[in-house]
Amino acid sequence: MHLTTNQILTLTSPAVALLFSLGFVFAWNYGRRRARYLLFLAAAFSVYALAMASQILFIPPNAGANTLVSGALYLISLFLLFRGIARRYRVPFDGMFYGLASIATLLALAYFYYAQWNLLARIYILNFSVAGMVLLSVFRIRRISRGIPIDRTFFWIYLLFGISFVPRTILSITKAASAGSTIGTSPYWIVMQITLLLFMVVLAMVLLAGAMLDIISELQHDRNIDDLTKLHNRRSFEEQGRREIQRCRNESICLVLCDLDHFKSINDTYGHHAGDTVLAECGNIIRRCIRKNDIAGRFGGEEFVVLMPNTTLVGAARFADRVREELAAADFPAMSVGQPVTASFGVAELLPGETLSGLFRRADSMLYTAKNGGRNRVVFDRAGIGLAHDPEDMSDIVPLRT
Repeated sequence: MHLTTNQILTLTSPAVALLFSLGFVFAWNYGRRRARYLLFLAAAFSVYALAMASQILFIPPNAGANTLVSGALYLISLFLLFRGIARRYRVPFDGMFYGLASIATLLALAYFYYAQWNLLARIYILNFSVAGMVLLSVFRIRRISRGIPIDRTFFWIYLLFGISFVPRTILSITKAASAGSTIGTSPYWIVMQITLLLFMVVLAMVLLAGAMLDIISELQHDRNIDDLTKLHNRRSFEEQGRREIQRCRNESICLVLCDLDHFKSINDTYGHHAGDTVLAECGNIIRRCIRKNDIAGRFGGEEFVVLMPNTTLVGAARFADRVREELAAADFPAMSVGQPVTASFGVAELLPGETLSGLFRRADSMLYTAKNGGRNRVVFDRAGIGLAHDPEDMSDIVPLRT
């Protein structure tokens, strides 16, 4: 096959599209194959490359068939792009509408080629149909225009991409194109290829940047979150806890330490699976009870810890007692019916100049007192003076939430 200089130059677009397709596949694989929307984006760019190649290389060589084949491939690539974007931003996917619009577009292209030959009509139909579908996709993700910077950037570029089909089509159609001259050498074709290539590159780069930020965030989440309880692991808790203490130096901040009672006997009697269900449920209860700015973690084994900014000592003790009550009332099918799971709690309030490790030592001392005092209770430290609290008598504790 002999390629003209113009064909060789325009083949840059499908080549670049294939490179971005490989980039999306790499990002999907690097992200442990969880972000499936990247596969839709990869497929979209691959099919777009096929559409471009079909049109540039005149495959199939019959002009009418080439019009329909390349048009169908363009529409399929858009369908995949819309699907990937909808999945990425968790918005409804109007698959039925896109499918019907694509079929209607192809039927109109066929009509204005075989029944009433009109190149100008085909150009308008294809480009305006694409514009309408892109703008619907943009409308679906409109909330991201107020989101993080990378999402806002994508939104406005994507919006400009959809709008650009209208003025670009109107301004680029020349007398040569409308009269039926070879469109592959017309100014319309050159302008379309350049602008499509630019938009494709920018959109793909922003999508890849957003994907990599998502992957980094997920990897950090995996590094910081205990898989069983969905709470921070010890390293993550200590990192965030130290930062929070520095930030709240002039505010009341408390630490609650929780240790499950007789946990070893649960593992020995019912097996480690039962023990894991107890740990997971304790994590669920803690996550339900904490506020948005509290930091909760699994400190190791059956020990949990919660750092509570802007919370009084009695408020933290009240929180601990709520967790204690919910845990004692929880049902565990893997264990004997009516067998309660209890926990002991130590609570301390940060003293002036105290570090996280110092605060932890005092809360741990209160926890030790709770264990020695019979377990299933809350003990807190007021400025270094240990005060035991009977779980049945919390009348003098200020509720955490009003």
